[in-house]
Amino acid sequence: MKRSAVVLGLSVLALTSTVMAQGHAGHGKPQAVRALSTQVHASQCWVRMLPEPAPSAAYLELDNKGEQSVALVGASTLSFGHVMLHQTTEHDGMSRMSHTSEVEIPAGGTLRLKPGAFHVMLGQAKEDLALGERIILSLHLSDDTQVQAECELRPAKTQAY
Repeated sequence: MKRSAVVLGLSVLALTSTVMAQGHAGHGKPQAVRALSTQVHASQCWVRMLPEPAPSAAYLELDNKGEQSVALVGASTLSFGHVMLHQTTEHDGMSRMSHTSEVEIPAGGTLRLKPGAFHVMLGQAKEDLALGERIILSLHLSDDTQVQAECELRPAKTQAY
């Protein structure tokens, strides 16, 4: 009787751990291998580097050459452990940032991620990064494709590309 109770308890523990791990699997990481987009292209990518533990931010332009709009739905990089889409808004003279789940890139249009607006928040650097280096940022789109951007690491005082 004791043996079956122990086996049952271990089985429940294993199942619970698996379910909880799956619930956190997609935070800032691709769910599956995504093909490269043929309609959306990235340019002018740079990262405003702040001293740890403060998060840094990536800014860039995404040009949609296609005839259909598509949304930016996530991002990932091997250089940072925490990656999120954010938007800066102003209310009553106060700026604040909030997580956003997607940002539309209009057909034939350009999405500009820039200071004071949409950006990719980068936290928990996984390695020592130096100004002037470049990292690869993968941008995940709603059509299950991705765009690769090479982003230059710049000083905190940088305001634009």
